[in-house]
Amino acid sequence: MLIEVKEGKKVISSREVELRELGLTEKGEFLDLLHDFYKDPTSNLFSRAIKMCRLMTDYTDDELNEWEDAEYLQLFMIIIDEKNAEAKKKSVSA
Repeated sequence: MLIEVKEGKKVISSREVELRELGLTEKGEFLDLLHDFYKDPTSNLFSRAIKMCRLMTDYTDDELNEWEDAEYLQLFMIIIDEKNAEAKKKSVSA
C-alpha cells in the first residue's frame, strides 16, 4: 500500500508499506485501537497512530522514527478506511 503526504498537489513523502497478517491477540489489539478511535477520534491520536503502525507493519522503532508525523496519521487513516470498506462489503454480501 502506498502512503503519500502531500502539500497541495506536491508529494512531500511517499512510502510503500506492506501490512502484516495479524494473529488473534494482535487482532484484538487492532480492534481496541479502532474502537478507541471511533469513541473519541482526537484523543491520543498520534499515540494510537504509532501503535497501529507498530502493530500492522514489521518496521522497527528506529525505522518508524524516520517517518514524518503525517505518515503515521496517513497510514492509520488508510487502515481505518480499508477496514470500513471490508465491513461494508461483508454487510452487503450477508
